Amino acid sequence: MSGVIVDQVNRAIRPIVAGPESAQAGTAKVREFDFAVAAPDGRNALVSRDGSLYIVRRLDGALPVWRQLSPEDLQVKRAAWSDNSDSLALIDTAAGRLELWTRLSSEPKRKGTVDLASITERIVSLAVDGEARFAFAATQGKESGTLYLLKPGQEPLMLLPLGKAGVIQLAGGALYIADRGRNEVIRLTNWDRMPNVATLASAGNGLVDPVGFAVDSERKMLFVASRETQQVLGIDLQSGAVKDTLDLGFAPSALDRVGQGQLFLLESGLASSLPAQLLDTRAQRAALVPVNPASGD
Repeated sequence: MSGVIVDQVNRAIRPIVAGPESAQAGTAKVREFDFAVAAPDGRNALVSRDGSLYIVRRLDGALPVWRQLSPEDLQVKRAAWSDNSDSLALIDTAAGRLELWTRLSSEPKRKGTVDLASITERIVSLAVDGEARFAFAATQGKESGTLYLLKPGQEPLMLLPLGKAGVIQLAGGALYIADRGRNEVIRLTNWDRMPNVATLASAGNGLVDPVGFAVDSERKMLFVASRETQQVLGIDLQSGAVKDTLDLGFAPSALDRVGQGQLFLLESGLASSLPAQLLDTRAQRAALVPVNPASGD
């Protein structure tokens, strides 16, 4: 098993097995949920069902294990896992607050909450650190967006203006941000004192509408899904040069990790009509994965 695909349309979580030349989706491990988001390791997932929140573990095993995260009735439609798959940031829509949770691989612990009443723009994406000490939110208004720093017990702190908010991700002590309006991927460090912003990819690299990205710290590479040019660009983080260009032949909608390896979801597909599209960044190739209705598994 290489990871999992969360099928929000058919409300199913399916394992993915990738081979040298192809990938296959297995029988659904989880069915009938209201909302779900898988951890980067592909072994655990946050699942909302009938107003209750659960951590579903051992998705890579024979039988998943369900554990209720909170006895409270929470309405969650947006959440993000930390890079180490041990912490979560989630938005309780009914209460208008952000909740931070950690120790999700053992004994879940709520680290605190953030009142979101002062944020009037729509929250597009979230990122949280590995110990759930703080989180970031990218928001979008009518004409522009904003990046916020969120800490328990404190008011949201505005950090940066954005053209059009996209995916954000914490990795290696830095925050990476896709600005879809400015056709950029930027890196933010030192946000608590004097923020340092560096542009890693831009329109000058051929990037148009970055809908997702992945940071490969080992190879010091940044992979970016460019929707308008229907490409994945591989950019050297040290030189800023484009090292690889993969022409897809379709417009990607994301670049989301589906497991511990170098496998990423470019397009989730539609049941029985449009296959999912996966990217293997090591081999620099895309693979088709047929998506079957949950009832037909």
